[in-house]
Amino acid sequence: MKYIYRIVTLVLSTVLLSSCATIFAGGSPKILIEGNVDEPVTITTDKQVYNNVSLPAIVEVKRHAIDGKRIHIESEHYKFNDIVLQKKLEGWTWGNIFIGGVPGWLIDMGTNCVSKPRKIQYDVTPQPK
Repeated sequence: MKYIYRIVTLVLSTVLLSSCATIFAGGSPKILIEGNVDEPVTITTDKQVYNNVSLPAIVEVKRHAIDGKRIHIESEHYKFNDIVLQKKLEGWTWGNIFIGGVPGWLIDMGTNCVSKPRKIQYDVTPQPK
């Protein structure tokens, strides 16, 4: 019985403690959007709609499938080009591979914490409608 308890404890410890990127980089990435706009804008991400906000504004996006995600901005008198996100590898992934091995890396892959947005700050230029 002690043998089974030790194995279960070892497996649970490996799973819970070895996913560095999930622990340190988990959650929704935040994106700062700046621009010279004199009226409120509506910002739409895959996670939330932000109504009547002033720029600069911080918005959140879902971590899953970051590559190619769009952030749409609109206002009454201006139009904006969509922001298209690109991903890059999360630095904690390497630490997890070396420290946690395959189980932790698989957890990070499953939670998609191996990637993050390439840029976290964007400057948008309004164009009259």
